[in-house]
Parts: sequence; C-alpha cells; structure tokens
Amino acid sequence: MSVSTSGPRLRLIEENPSARRRLRLIVALLWALSLAGTWLWMRQTLAPQFGEVARELAQARRALVVAETERARLQRLVAQHERGEQVARGANGELQRTLAARQEEIASLRSDLGFYQRLMEGGAQRPGLSVHSLVLRATDDPRAFQYALTLSQNLKRNRQASGTVEMLVGGSRGAENANLRLDELGGGEAALEFSFKYFQQLNGLIMLPEGFKPASVRLRVQPEDGGNVEREFMWKDVIERDG
Repeated sequence: MSVSTSGPRLRLIEENPSARRRLRLIVALLWALSLAGTWLWMRQTLAPQFGEVARELAQARRALVVAETERARLQRLVAQHERGEQVARGANGELQRTLAARQEEIASLRSDLGFYQRLMEGGAQRPGLSVHSLVLRATDDPRAFQYALTLSQNLKRNRQASGTVEMLVGGSRGAENANLRLDELGGGEAALEFSFKYFQQLNGLIMLPEGFKPASVRLRVQPEDGGNVEREFMWKDVIERDG
C-alpha cells in the first residue's frame, strides 16, 4: 500500500530589476515615438487648413472693425440730423404760434378800430343802438359757455340808452326744434338790462340742457324809448374755443 501526499507547492521566481527597467524604458520610448508621429501627421495634414482659417479669421476681424467704425459714424450722423430736425420743428412751431398770435392781435385791433370809428361817425350808422359783437367762450364743462355781448351807439347821439336784451338760443333736442331763453339756460332772468351812453359789455354764463344741440343765437334789444333792434348769429360763428 502506497501513500501519496499532496499540498500547496511553492515556486520561486528570481526577479531581475534590470529587465524591468529596460521594459519600462522601451514602453516610454514607444509612447514618445507615437506622440511625435501623431504631431508630425497633424502638422502635415491640418496645418494648411489652420493657416487658411487663421487668415479668414483675421480678415473677419478687420471687416468687423471697419463695420463698427462705419456704424458709429452713421449713428453720429443720424443723431445730428435728428437734433437738427427737432430744432427746425421747434423753430417752425414757435414761428407759427407767433404768427397766429400776431394775426389774432391784428384782427382784434381792426375790430376795435372799426368799433370806435362807428362810434365817431354818427352819419355812417343809423342813430340809436346796435349790437357790436357777441362772443361765446367754451369752458371745461362742454355744456357751459361764457358770453360777452357788446352794445353801442354813436357818439353824436349823446344821450343815455337804457333797456333790456332778450337772448334766444335756437337748436334741436332730439327730433324737435327749440328756442331757449336765458332763464331756461341758467341765466336767472329772461332778459338782460343795459344802461350806457357810448357802449357797454354784458357778460354771463349759459348752460345748455343735456342733449340740446345749439344752432343760432337771436338777440332782441328793446330800448326804453323804442326802436327795437334784432340780430341773429350762427352758433358756429360766435363760438370761441381755447387753443
């Protein structure tokens, strides 16, 4: 009978440090050669393309500088033109406002001149009273208006004129026509009283009813010594609005 024994075997390998160093050196050399080869390949293959791209990039940068310079110049020109246009518009607007003011002043002076001439020229107008003017001025309330009625007589008459004036505002309310007296327009009394020697201005406020559309104003001057005077104005001719 034979008995065999088995168990772990121990194998001894002798380590050679110089061989390992040589192996590492060879690996490092191969890695360096691969890098060098890769760099040479990229240089030969891609370098021409990089040069062209670099040239195009430089050209694009120069073009961008030129475009930015031109844009800045155009922006300055636009700003100058806008300032010039604003100054021109402002000067033109101021000139138009001044001209309009002078025209209104001239018209007012001519009206005053005609008024005083009529007072002085007794033979140029019939003796007695006359309605010189009627002005209606709009207010903040679209239904409220201030009126200024001027009565006069020529100086040669040289006597006191007294009496009353009735004011009727004609227009429509819906489909119906209507003539409203002063007392129906918030004026208090139905007629205005006057008393003067040369001229007098009567002032007051009227309030139109809701939905009433005015068309005309009729005045009836009744002096105490007789000789009534009537005159009618179209609303659009005597209305005066601010601005």
